Amino acid sequence: MDLTPDYQALSPLGGPELHLHFHGPFEGQEVQWDARFVTRRQCGAACNSITIGDAGPDGRRLEVVLDVHCFDTPTVQKAIIMMRQYKKLHRGRHEFGEPSP
Repeated sequence: MDLTPDYQALSPLGGPELHLHFHGPFEGQEVQWDARFVTRRQCGAACNSITIGDAGPDGRRLEVVLDVHCFDTPTVQKAIIMMRQYKKLHRGRHEFGEPSP
């Protein structure tokens, strides 16, 4: 079993925010995501969301906001799997899950 991560963390794991690169499908092509993962508490968001922006020099811009405590290895791996399995990805903001009370 290969335990090498299939993403590149560009900031330290374990905090409320993480900058990373990983590959996944988008609009029928394999792209590099230039991603920022952030907790809902960190950014004050009312719900989980995915925001897909334009392609940049480091890949397609992506922001994922999740209701989690921090971005440790298991949480990052689950979020990447979610992104790779999301079938109707398109540019813009996608909200999902339960809003905060």
